[in-house]
Amino acid sequence: MSKPLEGFRILDFSQFMSGPMCTLLLSDFGAEVIKIENPPIGDNTRYGNIIDHEVSSHFATRNRGKKSIVLNMKDEAHKKLFLELVKTADAVIENYKPGTMEKFGINYEVLKEINPGIVFTSISGYGQDGPYASHAAFDQTVQAESGMMSITGPEGGEPVKSGGSIADYSGGLMACIGTLMGILEAQKTGHGRRVDVSMMDSLIFCLENQFSSYLMTGKVPRPMGNSYASSAPIGAYKCKDGKSLMITVGTDAQWKTFCEALNQPQWYANEGWATMTQRAADYKAIDAEVNRVFSRYDSDEVADMLFKGKCVYGRINDFEAVANHPQVRHRRTIVNANYANGVTFRVPGNPILMSDLERETDYTAAELGENTFEVLGEVADQETLHRLFDPVLEKAAEAQKAIYSKSK
Repeated sequence: MSKPLEGFRILDFSQFMSGPMCTLLLSDFGAEVIKIENPPIGDNTRYGNIIDHEVSSHFATRNRGKKSIVLNMKDEAHKKLFLELVKTADAVIENYKPGTMEKFGINYEVLKEINPGIVFTSISGYGQDGPYASHAAFDQTVQAESGMMSITGPEGGEPVKSGGSIADYSGGLMACIGTLMGILEAQKTGHGRRVDVSMMDSLIFCLENQFSSYLMTGKVPRPMGNSYASSAPIGAYKCKDGKSLMITVGTDAQWKTFCEALNQPQWYANEGWATMTQRAADYKAIDAEVNRVFSRYDSDEVADMLFKGKCVYGRINDFEAVANHPQVRHRRTIVNANYANGVTFRVPGNPILMSDLERETDYTAAELGENTFEVLGEVADQETLHRLFDPVLEKAAEAQKAIYSKSK
């Protein structure tokens, strides 16, 4: 069965993480994503986490399944070829610092004159306008600016960033959604959209629970470790074998079930712990009681009691445990990303499963400029392309070789 986005073409200027995660999702569901890389080195993630054989697991993870061409947008001949490609595309996606595409002479007004149905999506730290628009940004700095770090970490401790690149991922997801909505609009009306995604806006959206509470009460939230402001017990509790389980009791009904599963009727009978609000206010006392009971049993024993009692819990797994997790294996969450030189990386796959669509488990990660002649052959003759790009690709190969040699 065909994939939902087959027949759509995406011109992808993005690099690092937020943009590539957006276009990765589009590619996974059938869109032809043409990654446009600036010579001579292309996307910088080609040189991150180089494990062996001069290839990067980071690049493979985010760019599997895409084509790669090289274009120097400061070169008028290259820019002309890009504008010809725009006529064939459904969307252009970029995550440069705001103003960079303008320096190339590229903006939505220019693109829609060439192709009225084009969607032009930009991802940036803080948006395309406003007092912070010109600020450079990475995931960690946006976590700081958005307030994310201010509520993350141990109670009373220093602010801590999330272990994952949540600002990049949330920005990329929002950009994917915005791009798809723009494409749907273009199908209905013939006119595309300008899509402006701010990583800071995206992360604030993800913090809606804590942020809305602050906006209503004026009370600034602080780090609570693994606890939660609105209910208890929620946290990681250590068992007799030294392993901890993460517990979430989010409703009064779940509190009753939890007490029954652990055979602690006195907890449920405590009138001071009858409601979520009461338990949240007394969470330290509740945590002490839960730790006391958990310390009597090994983690497997506690997990068995909680599972039989239909409670909500999770084991605190490291990546080795996750990679071998029975549910991860069942859903084939880990896939292969293959390079032309024969190197294969095992990487996280697309998390979205759809009916009548077999999960793909093998992808190719393109070499820098690998598809230049194939793609640009649609808009120029081969003689012209060889004249323009043979020296460019030769210099790119030399630059890559020099970078890789320093990485060994």
